[in-house]
Amino acid sequence: MYKDFKIEQKHIYLLGIIFLLIASIFSTGYHHFDEHFQILEFAGIKLDLTYASNLPWEYHNQMRPSLQPTIVVIIFRLFRMLGVDNPFFIAFFLRLLSGSLTFISLMLMYRVYKNRIIDEIMKKWFLILSFTLWFIFYLGVRFSSENWSGLLFTIAFSCYFLFQKRNFISFFSIGVLLGLSFLFRYQAAFLIFGFSLWLLFINKERLTNIFYIFTGFVLLVLLGAFIDKWFYGEWTLTTWNYFKLNIIEDKVSEFGVAPWWWYITQSFVKGVPPVSLLFLLAFFLITMFKPKNPIVWSIIPFVFIHSIIGHKELRFLFPIFVFMPIIIIQGIEVVQDKYIRNLSSNKYMKSFLNFVLIVNLGALLVVIFKPADNQISLYSKLYKEYEEPTTLYYYKENPYLRVLDIHFYKRKNLSIKPITSIENVPQGKNILVVQEKRDQSNNPKLGKLIYQTYPDWVLKFNFNNWQERTHSWYVYELN
Repeated sequence: MYKDFKIEQKHIYLLGIIFLLIASIFSTGYHHFDEHFQILEFAGIKLDLTYASNLPWEYHNQMRPSLQPTIVVIIFRLFRMLGVDNPFFIAFFLRLLSGSLTFISLMLMYRVYKNRIIDEIMKKWFLILSFTLWFIFYLGVRFSSENWSGLLFTIAFSCYFLFQKRNFISFFSIGVLLGLSFLFRYQAAFLIFGFSLWLLFINKERLTNIFYIFTGFVLLVLLGAFIDKWFYGEWTLTTWNYFKLNIIEDKVSEFGVAPWWWYITQSFVKGVPPVSLLFLLAFFLITMFKPKNPIVWSIIPFVFIHSIIGHKELRFLFPIFVFMPIIIIQGIEVVQDKYIRNLSSNKYMKSFLNFVLIVNLGALLVVIFKPADNQISLYSKLYKEYEEPTTLYYYKENPYLRVLDIHFYKRKNLSIKPITSIENVPQGKNILVVQEKRDQSNNPKLGKLIYQTYPDWVLKFNFNNWQERTHSWYVYELN
């Protein structure tokens, strides 16, 4: 926050790339079941990795767009041609691809707004926030519909302001990007609707150019229909199926409902205060004092619709996460303009932002190294070290049953069977037993411990008795 504070744009870009690369390597697994079962397991039906009866109800009702699973199928088959069919490498490549798209989105947003920020200190903080905010790197490597839909919308949004040639190709390309955003997640329609209203009523964009955007959008939606025909094996209108089941028949409410203010409270709690407080206050300020802001026009319909729908999950708002750095900076600008002059030089503001930076850095170091799902390491261990036919016995819980069976990460020659006692396990080669508790009886039949969720050095630190509340797996190879 100091006047002599020097920072190189290329160095921050490099730092962002390093953070995204680390997160791509270590943030294995998925944030939500849909990220796995409605993308990777969907793709598995075309890759002969699973079967239709094991797919979620959305598949049988043909209500999910198939563009993202199709991307997985294409990438998987391309790597198979190169002799690589390891699903864990494919998943890493998808995270790396997501991270690359995130970096492009962040870079484009920075280019759009860097010259619109007058205060040089705020401009530097915009650069820092864009490439260091903790949730950006956790969400940015997710190969989820929320992430890819939001990233494609952000790129389309940025291109509108960055394209120098205002011709058919430019506006048509924006329409194509918006169409992709919609095909990744249909709820992007509300972002697109709000942005379209801003183009029409605030920016007074020519109707001809609006038509060019609309043309690109419609062509992509039609392409999505052909992809759905290939994926589901028959002509279907997944957009209508989704709307009919979730909105008209209110199927979505079966998964729980929450009041309209739920997103406000959850964003504050889960967003790591005071970072989350900064975002909420900033968004309120720019909504009140910058009503013609294209970000406000885009986000308000999106948040409003999600707020009035009964079923709520914080991930539904993930498509707007790339906008958060500029929202924070614009919120601070409002305070400078309306209330406190030279806010960027205010000692209290300096202290507050420095504190935010420290908290954010701590959260960042956690999320880029921590797996999104701890259980993926178990699947990886068994996949890599047991290529021959293997049997895994379990007591109460099947580790491969996560609402539905995990097939994408499982070898076909891995058999999984329940037992009631270790004495019921037959002898043989590659016989494994998985338990939720570590064996303390030194049963000689269990043999050696080949896997545990947390290493011994981590288990030595049982602060607040966290181990009793944490699910762990221990796998033994029988003698």
